[in-house]
Amino acid sequence: MRPRYGRHVAVSRWRLPDLPRPGRLLPAIRGLRGAWALARRAGAHALAALALLPVFLSPHWLLPGATYSYLFVIDISESMNVRDVANAEPGESRLDRAKRAVIATLAALPCGSRAAVALFAGSDTLVLFEPLEVCRHFPAIEQMVRRVDWRMAWDGDSRVEAAVLAALHEAGQRGLDLVFMSDGDEAPHVDVPHMADLLAVQGKVKGLLVGVGGPQAQPVPRLDADNQVIGYWTAIDAVREGFYPNLSELVKQAPSPDALERSGALAEVQEHKSALNEEYLELVGASAGLGYIRSESPEQVARAIADPAIARHEKAERDLRIVFGLASALCVLAGWLQQRVEGRESSADGRAPRAGKQAVRRGPISASSHVALRSQAQ
Repeated sequence: MRPRYGRHVAVSRWRLPDLPRPGRLLPAIRGLRGAWALARRAGAHALAALALLPVFLSPHWLLPGATYSYLFVIDISESMNVRDVANAEPGESRLDRAKRAVIATLAALPCGSRAAVALFAGSDTLVLFEPLEVCRHFPAIEQMVRRVDWRMAWDGDSRVEAAVLAALHEAGQRGLDLVFMSDGDEAPHVDVPHMADLLAVQGKVKGLLVGVGGPQAQPVPRLDADNQVIGYWTAIDAVREGFYPNLSELVKQAPSPDALERSGALAEVQEHKSALNEEYLELVGASAGLGYIRSESPEQVARAIADPAIARHEKAERDLRIVFGLASALCVLAGWLQQRVEGRESSADGRAPRAGKQAVRRGPISASSHVALRSQAQ
């Protein structure tokens, strides 16, 4: 029996070493998981930063899609200083509304669209710059439009029909559609407009006439250097401008021009007042093959001009910065979601050991408790 016992002792000397307890490995495992989670979050942020790098290079690519090409013509005659537009901001004039409508439309046009801006005074249309792509050059175009002023007018008269005809020629030469913004008020007033020239070019250029102003006749204001109203034009002023040669002698001989105006002798004079002449603008538009809308708000005008039904479908440069920006945002979102998931898992792992420890503590029963339990059982 001894040799057998001795062999048992010899074998027991070569037993495997004790493995570490699982509880001792948990901190190391958690540390590795934390390091791996941190590396993944850092990787997501690094990918987000890399995706943003092309944004600073303003990437563009030729892609097919809807585009627009417009020549915006703004009436800068003095009647556009009347402040009677619908849904107006404080002190907003017809000219201010026209400029806001142009800027709102430019902001609504898709990248790849082209725009040029022109001014109307007298019977002519003056193009300020050649067509520019709206996204890349929006700040420059916006500042140009904001600085348009009625003092830029080179003629005191106003002939809408002739100006629309000139604008159609300018737009046609550049391959643009036309947006003509005016109150339709002419000085001197024309009772029988001549539409033969417009009928001759009907349908060659598409576009819209945009009526700006209110339907009720309002006196045309006089403005100071800060565009503040300091007075209004009168019928006497209109006669002195030479619109009514038959009344000029009467005005000169009148001892009191104000009394003459109050007497009703100048009732036929209307150039010192102005109202939106929608009927005339609709007639001009129909003769030229153009549509007509009335400006109720800049956003309403922008929606009408950026109508998909009148868009051109062609290849144009598209701004791809939004693509890289979205890719960067998705990387950040993925990192954030991963962090939330790992946070929930770690909090769940942290609660499990605590529950086990409490169970271990509750497991052993003291001697006094054991005696009490036995007495109750008896």
